[in-house]
Amino acid sequence: MKKLINYKIITIYCECYQKLLKYKKWPWRRLLKIHRDRITKDYTWIFINDKSAIWTNIYCPLCKERISTVQIVNWKYINKVNQWQIGLIRKS
Repeated sequence: MKKLINYKIITIYCECYQKLLKYKKWPWRRLLKIHRDRITKDYTWIFINDKSAIWTNIYCPLCKERISTVQIVNWKYINKVNQWQIGLIRKS
């Protein structure tokens, strides 16, 4: 398994411009999954404190649209991102 050494910290927003989280991401890849251990700041407290079961949907607290779905990949809980609901992504 690769270690995340060279990363960018990005700020992720919903389509309704709700600031969701700051996240460490590989610089050359698209945001498809959100790993819980790579979150640096969770503004809405819906990702860090989430102990949901598999296939549970996570919704934006402001617009109530689905942001991600909880899944297991390589025996780790991750959030599979809904690409249509993620709006602005800014590099920090």
